[in-house]
Amino acid sequence: MEPLTELSPAQRARVLSLVSAATDADGASPLNEEAQLLLARPGAWHWLATDGAALAGYAQWQPDNATAQLVVHPAARRRGVGTRLLAALAARTSAPAVWAFRDLPAAHGFAAAAGLVPVRGLLVLAKPLHTVVAPVAPAGVTLRPFMDADADAFLATNAAAFAHHPEQGHFSAADLTARQSEEWWDPAGLVLAEDADGVAGFHWTKRHDADTGEVYVLGVHPRAAGRGLGGVLLQAGLAHLARGDVRRVILYVDADNTAAVRLYERGGFTRDHADVLYGQPVPAEGGIA
Repeated sequence: MEPLTELSPAQRARVLSLVSAATDADGASPLNEEAQLLLARPGAWHWLATDGAALAGYAQWQPDNATAQLVVHPAARRRGVGTRLLAALAARTSAPAVWAFRDLPAAHGFAAAAGLVPVRGLLVLAKPLHTVVAPVAPAGVTLRPFMDADADAFLATNAAAFAHHPEQGHFSAADLTARQSEEWWDPAGLVLAEDADGVAGFHWTKRHDADTGEVYVLGVHPRAAGRGLGGVLLQAGLAHLARGDVRRVILYVDADNTAAVRLYERGGFTRDHADVLYGQPVPAEGGIA
């Protein structure tokens, strides 16, 4: 099974139909936002597993993130489709790591049978949202909405804030443009903290539906660390969502990012569920005692 580097419109439609069927069956989407955007953009490899004329499964490898996402149609499960897709991934990538969103029992069992173990956890936190009082910015800092002229400064701050993050650290101008073309894009929902040296941090919010919003990305430039900007920006973004009558807010944070987890817990967020990245076990270090 050979990968494709580009999907035709018809192939994209078939994959999205497969994703919809799996989401209905499992209660969670098997592909995240980035994977769905990459169905129509360069930057990923795609495998289509067919059963006769039907699309039985799909896998996507993201070289920039060195991770994969995989889905099997509910009607084609327990027929080896997932195993075939994982083998195809392994044939082209030395050690495929695969996301299991919500870490459902079936995904957990599949990973265990394939000899994969958890290598990264992504917590999904949530809180009900009531009226939020906009915070007071520190002296010398202005909070304001994003404007098109801020794109370069925003990207530079994002790159500095997430220099070591496996995904957000290489967020590009093309990635920003792609988000700006989405229906949920709202420049007022991207709150910038600006000081005498430029953009010091930001809180990018996202509106999912009438009731649910998201702390999409919150970042502070390392030069501005220690000034309490993270908490100020968190409250500023929540205040924006509350003004739009959002009733519940979610966010994603790496389980091992203890500082960020503490920030959000202080803000009233609690664990909703976790996404797990499964990969090859790390061999134990040998040596002579």
